[in-house]
Amino acid sequence: MPEVREPQKQTSIDKKRRIIDAGLKLISEKGYFATNTAEIAKEAGVSTGIVYQYFHDKKDILVHAVKLYFDRIFEPIEQNLKTIKDVSSMDDALKCLILASIDAHRKNSLAHEEIVAMSHIDEDIHNLFIESEHKIVDRILVFFENIGISVPHMHEKVHIAYNLIESLCHEYIFHKHDYIDYDFTIEETIKLIKVLLTD
Repeated sequence: MPEVREPQKQTSIDKKRRIIDAGLKLISEKGYFATNTAEIAKEAGVSTGIVYQYFHDKKDILVHAVKLYFDRIFEPIEQNLKTIKDVSSMDDALKCLILASIDAHRKNSLAHEEIVAMSHIDEDIHNLFIESEHKIVDRILVFFENIGISVPHMHEKVHIAYNLIESLCHEYIFHKHDYIDYDFTIEETIKLIKVLLTD
């Protein structure tokens, strides 16, 4: 496999980021198998040769795109976690966190669908998906421990809390069952997370 280089200059870093952005956009809109490297290069405003300076192939672009997707999903979670100072401030902060997570899933819904589909047929993407979830759960765990919230089996409980929010986001954005009262579901999810993290 040919050697790729890690950009050092800001202009080169920006080019690599544009390629990842373009890859995520096109793969989300057209699907991974219907997108080729030349199209990604054109969308990014660079030559195909430039793409191959920074990436081995289309799969390599997808790997970076998955990482970008998880960064976009986690950013609002992280921002809202910072507003939680103790147990007494959890209700409002968790509600903001859930609403921000729903919004992030809405903005990245096409990417989510394609990445999940790819994770079912590609072992590398599956492993990256799991690894990214682990990193998010670990960062949430450290945050809660830093503000003094620590209960037995904290890691497992944070994992459950994260998956409760993910499940709610998926219901709200993708499934939309007509019998679901979303305001009630959000409030119940907050209650469940508080019990998990304080009991």
